[in-house]
Amino acid sequence: MDRIMPHNLLTSPWIPIRRLSPAKEQQNIAPWQITDAIDTNPIVALDAPRPDFNGALVQFLIGLLQTAFAPRDPDEWFERFATAPTPEVLQDAFSAYAHAFDLDGDGPRFMQDQDPLSGQAPLPITALLIDTAGSETHFVKDLPAQGMSLAAAAMALYTLQTNAPSGGVGHRTSLRGGGPLTTLVIATPEDERRPPTLWQTLWLNVLDEETLETLGFPTKPSDAARIFPWLAPTRTSEKGANPTTPEAAHPLQMFWGMPRRIRLDLDQSEPGGECAITGAHSCTLISRYRTKNYGINYTGAWSHTLSPYTHDGKDLIPMHPRGSINYRHWLSLMQETSDKKAKRLPAAVVKRFHAHRLNREGLRYRLWAFGYDMDNMKPRCWFESTLPLFSVYSDIHRTTLESAAEDMVNAAGLFLYNLRSAIKDAWFATNDPRHKSAKLEHVKDAFWQETEAVFYERINAIAGAADTTAASTAARHLWHRYLNEHTQKAYDRWVDYNQITEQSNPRRIAQARRALLRYNYSKKIKDLLEIPDRAISSPPAAA
Repeated sequence: MDRIMPHNLLTSPWIPIRRLSPAKEQQNIAPWQITDAIDTNPIVALDAPRPDFNGALVQFLIGLLQTAFAPRDPDEWFERFATAPTPEVLQDAFSAYAHAFDLDGDGPRFMQDQDPLSGQAPLPITALLIDTAGSETHFVKDLPAQGMSLAAAAMALYTLQTNAPSGGVGHRTSLRGGGPLTTLVIATPEDERRPPTLWQTLWLNVLDEETLETLGFPTKPSDAARIFPWLAPTRTSEKGANPTTPEAAHPLQMFWGMPRRIRLDLDQSEPGGECAITGAHSCTLISRYRTKNYGINYTGAWSHTLSPYTHDGKDLIPMHPRGSINYRHWLSLMQETSDKKAKRLPAAVVKRFHAHRLNREGLRYRLWAFGYDMDNMKPRCWFESTLPLFSVYSDIHRTTLESAAEDMVNAAGLFLYNLRSAIKDAWFATNDPRHKSAKLEHVKDAFWQETEAVFYERINAIAGAADTTAASTAARHLWHRYLNEHTQKAYDRWVDYNQITEQSNPRRIAQARRALLRYNYSKKIKDLLEIPDRAISSPPAAA
């Protein structure tokens, strides 16, 4: 199909958004328009048809700002946070990189191999989606056979390259491994009726050059091909050749990693129809693409500013979602923590949040965490959650809060272990194979979800107290009382005395409940929550 000019992702309106007062029809903008009408009807969120697309698009825009519009120092960062740049200023800044963002055309193509890969058999374009056919565990099946619009194809392409799981021999994972966990700082204005603008969400996750340098990221100008790998022939990795370490590229390639060799088959695009992803009519539909293994093999100590890491004393390993994201992960995502096995490091943007004490802006802050839970090449689930970010008065107060949070989470884990054990004791005899094999994942998931709000209430009380030591003691005691009551109610709900059948054993059920209560008052839990013996010599009154 003949084209007068390439579809450029910096100049074309392709990013779906939602404004404070949403329009009746879907609105799409070009990246430089993110601050359009910010004082009258600002853009407040991305509005892609899939949550993983939203997660990818927010990283695309943060990466673009970090690459083309990074502030020089904290002062300039604060100035732009307080007064957003005009769309025209952003358009001018982005124009220097427009040559790297053509989705089609005869030159380099965004996130695509320079080789046409004509020798490879074409695949349906919907195979770009991480969660499509190929395994019984994938959770999107029978997607329509029609193609994708150029915008949807661009979203799918960036989402795959950013999250790329293992895909068979030589099909490389993303720069952060398959399905990385991403954590972003987001703001909520004190007036809850007015959500944060998209500009605030993006800018809170852009670092100034001085901060980048203190974190070990060089900020000097570089050959564009070291930032955008598709501007040069692909560093192929047959038989382990050409590993791409941080030293072999510019650090900003963290936002533009291209582990998969992919080429959209635009010569076979269709004249128009309904997009398989958005359902909207598109003038051009892409129905297939080609791919080849042994693309860029990212190895070494790559550090991404939007991801938390663990350090086992040897390697820096990006964190990945493993089940739902909730308060048991809260401390390791907020602060540097460690145990005998490893040190856990929060994302660089979270470190900056604490270092600059951004609470002085009069906003409340939260952490947006998201990512795919992957089993090698199989997606188990897409998880995302928002967790509170608390401000404290001093480093001493922060230490008190962190210590209390760690002990309270560990105590919750003990209460949960005890609850699951008691339920198994009630349901099965000890010689029943099910007693050992039952995982009770539904009990675990419900426990973490149901107790989350109270956990944050207790932590918030510590964070807002002038005397955090006294507040910590009170929070620990109230937390014990609450978990004791919660686990007893949960036990009764799961075991359900009203459903005792001929196969049930009332004696066993009663014994398991007494054992549950004894463990709730055990020395192990009392020591962890710093509760004197006399404080819980008998079950406390209801909170």
